[in-house]
Amino acid sequence: MRIFLRLDELEGGQITHRWGTGIKLSNFYGIEIADFAAETAKLSLWIAEYQMNQRFKMLFGETRNPFPLVEGGQIVHDNALHRDWHEVCPPPEDETVETYIVGNPPYLGARNQKAEQKADMKKIFAPITKSYKNLDYVAAWYIKAADYCQKQNAQSALVATNSICQGEQVALLWPYIFDPGIEIGFAHQSFKWKNLATNNAGVTCVIVGLRKKSNDKKVLFHDDVARTVSNIGPYLIEMHNSIVLSTNKPLNGLPSMIKGNMPYDGGNLILSPKEKDDLVDKFPEAQRLMRELIGSQEFVRGIERWCLWIEDEDLDLALSIPPIAERIEKVKKMRLGSTDSGAHKLASRSHQFREMNKAKEHLFIIPSVVSENREYISVGFDDHKSCISNLAFALYDAPVHVFSILSSSLHEVWIKAICGQLETRVRYSSKLGYNTFPIPPLSSDQKAELEEHAWAIIGARDAHPGKTIAWLYDPKTMPQNLRDAHQALDDALEKIYIGRPFKDDTERLEHLFKMYEKMVAKKGGK
Repeated sequence: MRIFLRLDELEGGQITHRWGTGIKLSNFYGIEIADFAAETAKLSLWIAEYQMNQRFKMLFGETRNPFPLVEGGQIVHDNALHRDWHEVCPPPEDETVETYIVGNPPYLGARNQKAEQKADMKKIFAPITKSYKNLDYVAAWYIKAADYCQKQNAQSALVATNSICQGEQVALLWPYIFDPGIEIGFAHQSFKWKNLATNNAGVTCVIVGLRKKSNDKKVLFHDDVARTVSNIGPYLIEMHNSIVLSTNKPLNGLPSMIKGNMPYDGGNLILSPKEKDDLVDKFPEAQRLMRELIGSQEFVRGIERWCLWIEDEDLDLALSIPPIAERIEKVKKMRLGSTDSGAHKLASRSHQFREMNKAKEHLFIIPSVVSENREYISVGFDDHKSCISNLAFALYDAPVHVFSILSSSLHEVWIKAICGQLETRVRYSSKLGYNTFPIPPLSSDQKAELEEHAWAIIGARDAHPGKTIAWLYDPKTMPQNLRDAHQALDDALEKIYIGRPFKDDTERLEHLFKMYEKMVAKKGGK
């Protein structure tokens, strides 16, 4: 309509034929699994055509007669993962005609799929790979769309949860889209979406446009900004089609990060604050057998929990205290009653957690799940007397400058992009995020500078006694002194990386991917 208005201006109002767009309802094809919705889609097309015709009439004083309703959209009632899309919308005789596939497929995660949906996934993925069971349901539509685009003069754009562009799903999905000669022509980076349904949970979405490889420009969208780029990688930034793979050992020279200690005790080695106090009041000698237990929730929300930490040399003392001896016996029965043969072996040391990792001087606590609203990964620093549970990650006696690296915006941006999500929260991964995080060589002076920033952050936290990590790192309540300490760290670390602070998170991530590619190539990877 804007074109016709402009033509009217140029031709002095002499344009007499304005129906030359060639877009008819018969140009629209669709596949809908619900019978009622399929019929509603046909009706909706007629309504949309009528609305547009009325808007046209308001502008130009004329419109075509919509009656009789002869021509409608070609909507098929079927399962889109079972039906051949080429059959529903066959290739046009005119090769210059373009086909666009748009859609908003179901988002079900791997653990929320029912038997019929798992069967759909098997139908699509089994012919090309055995490693697909952790993929979101929406991934199947991307495979179907890529196949259609590869065989026809077509492009597709589907809305999906951003999980298909993060974490392990990248390696499980994107090689099978890129390999047939498909590329990402445009993409909208992560944005939050929710509908008006009651109790609707918001999701973080992306839009990814697929097409055959071409020399046409590629565009990245973020909020209201569009940027032409050389290539769009599977993480939806300007990069090569590289995929970050999990690795058991750090590629970056950092000390090994491990999960905390798994109790595997049926809850019998865990104590509430009251249980701990009652036990110590009655048996003061039990104090040496206890440690504060810290997992992600305990660290972030300031929840107090304790555990029995019994070294082998203290077993006789533990057994001499009846309530503790009773707990140890319950652990033994639980482990012997398990169907897991490994649990039977653990029964011989029922006074201990499955793992007994501990620090000599200090330890770092890294939450396993992080709010996506936080600007930093909040890393904990504690003395050697605490026990980290399996619900958090741990670094034991690591150099203090590593605390600064993990507390930086650079690390936070990498983790959010590379690791998967749990609902809208970010799931930390040592193998995928920590072990692959690119770090330049650091001199002794640079390590000393970073260590100073680590102590500054810890000191800024300590200036607010009684405040939880959740409160300290909530963007709405984060104290200015803590924010300033983190900003000073970011400025110092980013100067080490590129000689100046990065302009934004996009520049941070694009630089990190370039470093990752060089790091992997140096290690002999791909």
